[in-house]
Amino acid sequence: MITELFAAFVMVLTFGILFQAPKKSLWLLGLTGTISWAGFLLSKHLIGNVVIASFIASILVGICGEIFARIMRLPVTVFVIAGIIPLVPGIPAYDTMLFLIKGQYLEGVKTGIDTLMIAGAIALAIAIVGAIPPRIKS
Repeated sequence: MITELFAAFVMVLTFGILFQAPKKSLWLLGLTGTISWAGFLLSKHLIGNVVIASFIASILVGICGEIFARIMRLPVTVFVIAGIIPLVPGIPAYDTMLFLIKGQYLEGVKTGIDTLMIAGAIALAIAIVGAIPPRIKS
């Protein structure tokens, strides 16, 4: 698990460097990715559902993004976009296309629905967290 968390940190840090995030925010970007992946792994272990685990991890990304954005005086999107990178369902999306190309339509549709549910959970969680701070006075 420590190796996965370190890999998440490096992956998000590299993403931040590649997309020219402000240098002062890079270590917090990595921390956001690490927290999101830790939340995903813990939720998946406790609940056993990838969609719910993605939702919980995305809530953590949104909260970290709001907090770190206020600390660093940067837009929230800097942290949220980088923080969700470990959660993006790339392998299920690839599997969906592979099943459809091979003509295994039932398996492709099942995997596609799972992929859309994960992506929807991520989007919903970020939207929920993003809607709350304007109502809270700083």
